[in-house]
Amino acid sequence: MVDLKSTVKAMCKAFPGGRAAMAGALGMTETQFNNNLYEKNGCRFFEVVELEAMEDISGTSCLAEHFAQRRGGLYVDIPQLDELDQVELFSKSMRTAAHRGHVDMFMQEALEDGNIDAQEAKQILTLHSRHLAARDAEVRAVLALFSKRSKSGKVDAPSVQLEASGALTKQCGVINA
Repeated sequence: MVDLKSTVKAMCKAFPGGRAAMAGALGMTETQFNNNLYEKNGCRFFEVVELEAMEDISGTSCLAEHFAQRRGGLYVDIPQLDELDQVELFSKSMRTAAHRGHVDMFMQEALEDGNIDAQEAKQILTLHSRHLAARDAEVRAVLALFSKRSKSGKVDAPSVQLEASGALTKQCGVINA
């Protein structure tokens, strides 16, 4: 997400019913919503609490991604690992490899003319962020599966997630790039 308007639009797009439904969920008319979005008719842009509500309502992490990118960071979602096995690990590994492949393929295509323009650079960085996020999920899954087993041999995923989230060390899921 480059700017907050694009972020809001992405959250609306992810919400069933789109912008009209998002406006209703916030207790606004669609006209009021649009006036806030485009800062028309003397309306101010959304407040942070409204943006956070949109993110919660849409079930996305668009706002968190926006703020991470704004500060030169990378948003990494902490995966939910309730039940995990080696088949799921393999799937995560394949997903990571596929994301890396997308980065490499796009860079190769971008370099065909010997130059990477601003749009291509932006797309490469977006694909790279997805690759890093997939790799992070893969590493956390390995840790969850093999580092915290209960006496029954099952993974104690909640404690691994809490530890991996950085909650114990006051870190967040943003990695500085």
